[in-house]
Amino acid sequence: MGFLMDVGTRDETAETTGSLLAMKNTYLKTLKHTNETINYGMIQMSGGAMKMDYDQERTYFRGHCIQYDTIDMFQMMVDIALEPRSVLAANVAKAKNGKSHDLHNHLSKFDPFANNQELILRTAYGYNTLGMPRLGLSNNVGNIDARMLQQFVMDNVTPKKCLIVASGVKNHREYVDLVKERLGDMLAVPEHEYERKPSEYIGGEFREWTESPQTNISIAFES
Repeated sequence: MGFLMDVGTRDETAETTGSLLAMKNTYLKTLKHTNETINYGMIQMSGGAMKMDYDQERTYFRGHCIQYDTIDMFQMMVDIALEPRSVLAANVAKAKNGKSHDLHNHLSKFDPFANNQELILRTAYGYNTLGMPRLGLSNNVGNIDARMLQQFVMDNVTPKKCLIVASGVKNHREYVDLVKERLGDMLAVPEHEYERKPSEYIGGEFREWTESPQTNISIAFES
């Protein structure tokens, strides 16, 4: 089963950069129906898995389990995808985001071209929309708190941006009823208030000198 959202790092701003990484670093920390310990135990006992990932344009929660645990796993997926992050979760996210930057910087020492993908996008679009770094700006890690993460979710995770998918379901009608039951009390957010800022190609050039026997040249064109 999956929860696909039309939300990515391109929807982050200078103030909310790092929000999706923070959500990924704490995606099992819920409060409403379960908590991290229960979620982790449920995943183990179901013989399944649950994960979150994201890129510039999409966020995806996905998991699998045996059919008898579908209801519990689906409820957990709804919680981890939609529940606002608590103060505790935000504090953990702040620490983990910092460690994520430290690890990336360390590994980049062994691969001088590790940042090529992001450098292309940043040169093409600047520090906004598609040019926003996947890990967020390192200088914004200290600003991560519950208020920022909750506001990011409220502004960006809206009904029209969400798609629930599943495969291998024995009874489609039963699954649809389950989705309606667990999401039926969600109030629709006025979609017109949160329009995605269109990406604007600006182009340019970026050169980085490295002590490497290799030379890497990347060329991108607007399309």
